[in-house]
Amino acid sequence: MPVMQVRLALGALLASAILVPSAHAQPSPAPAGPPTTRLPGYLTADQVADSIKVVGPPPAAGSGALAGDVQTYEATRRLDGTPRWALALRDHQVGPPQMMADFSCAMGMALTPQSAPLTFRLFSRLLADSAQAFTPAKDFYKRPRPFVEKGGKVCLADPDRDLMAKTWSYPSAHSTYGWLAGLVMAQIAPGRATALLARARSYGESRVVCGVHYESDIQAGRLAASGVFAAEQTSAGFIADVQAARTELAQLQTHPVAPDPAECAVEAEASNNPVW
Repeated sequence: MPVMQVRLALGALLASAILVPSAHAQPSPAPAGPPTTRLPGYLTADQVADSIKVVGPPPAAGSGALAGDVQTYEATRRLDGTPRWALALRDHQVGPPQMMADFSCAMGMALTPQSAPLTFRLFSRLLADSAQAFTPAKDFYKRPRPFVEKGGKVCLADPDRDLMAKTWSYPSAHSTYGWLAGLVMAQIAPGRATALLARARSYGESRVVCGVHYESDIQAGRLAASGVFAAEQTSAGFIADVQAARTELAQLQTHPVAPDPAECAVEAEASNNPVW
């Protein structure tokens, strides 16, 4: 799918996932390959905490929190042209295959839908649950994106920038999905939890570097994701799929395919140097 279409599909893909009936009580069957259609989440709508109340409103006008949001946004405009800026553009692409690639360096091996179909299935179902967490708050608070309010360069080409300007900023959908995926990956591979969670953190920070979110949008996404992660622990299907992914990745570790060392160096630099 072309990059612009991936950007445009994000909101529709995540939001539409909440319309699929949940299969949270049943473990996923082992697939012959990665799924080709949208999968349901593990949770029903009433099992996901109300994100409007969980994340609360965005920072109020005149508050110190809003001043910090603006200061961080303005400071990160100076990253244009750096490897960190380029990583933010790569992190703008979202979906289960991209998320697997995003955690490959932290896992120490290349992850693809073909090499790890059970993990891909897990990430696909998490996508649906993350949508249930961020969508109500996004639609309720209707916060404009920082480049809409403050101007400034973003990491996107103009057509993509225009598309993003039509969607809301708080909480960040990328941050919600990325932090949820990071928590689940740490559950699967606790020995790599530090690297995995650091990468999940820098993934969220990429949204600020890119210029399409404020700092508080990212923090709100993490809150929403944490609520989903807690609820996932009550799902028999989720627990079964986590164990299946753990077994699958342990087997891959016996003959791992190394991820791109240049990409890993950039990601490590971002993980070691938080944006705020």
